[in-house]
Amino acid sequence: MKKFLSVMFVTAIISIPAYQSQVFATVENSNTSVQQAPSRQEMRKMFEQRLNLTEKQKQKARQIHQQGREQMKPIMMQLGLKRQELDMIKLSKLSEQAQQEKITELNAEIKELEKQAQDIRKKNTQEFESLLNKKQKAELEKMKAEGRARFEQHHPPRAPFQGLGTPSFLFKPLLPPSNHDKF
Repeated sequence: MKKFLSVMFVTAIISIPAYQSQVFATVENSNTSVQQAPSRQEMRKMFEQRLNLTEKQKQKARQIHQQGREQMKPIMMQLGLKRQELDMIKLSKLSEQAQQEKITELNAEIKELEKQAQDIRKKNTQEFESLLNKKQKAELEKMKAEGRARFEQHHPPRAPFQGLGTPSFLFKPLLPPSNHDKF
C-alpha cells in the first residue's frame, strides 16, 4: 500500500510540470492568435477605400476634419475645466444649498458647451457628406446602419425607470386598499 501511494505521489509530481507546460503553451498560442484593433490610420484608409474616395475628396475631408478639431479644442478645454470645477464644488465645504446652486449653474454651462460641440460635429458631418456623390452617400448610410447594429448588439437597450434612484413605487402595482389597511 505504501509503495502504491509513493508511486502515485511521484507520478503526480512528474505530471504536474508537463500539464503546466501544456496549459502555458495553450495560453501563449491563444495570445498570438488574438487580433489587435486597427490603428486610426488603418481605420481611415479602410473608410476611404470603402467609400471609394478620390484624392481630392480625401484632401477636402482631412481639411474638414482638421478644421473641426481646431474648433473643438477650446470647447473641450472649457468642458474639462467646468467638470473639474464641478468636482471641486462637490468636495467643498459649502452649504448644501450653495453647492446645489453652483452645481445647477455649472451643469447648465456644461450642457451649453456640449450643445456647441454637437453643433460643430453636425456641421462637419454635413460638410463631409456634401463632398460625396449619390453612390458614396448610399454606402455611407449602409456603414452607419452596420455601426448602429454592432452597437446595439453589444449594448442591449435599457428598460425605462431602471436606474439608480428610481422610486420604488414605480415598480409596485397599486392594489386597492384592504380592510386591514384602515387601522
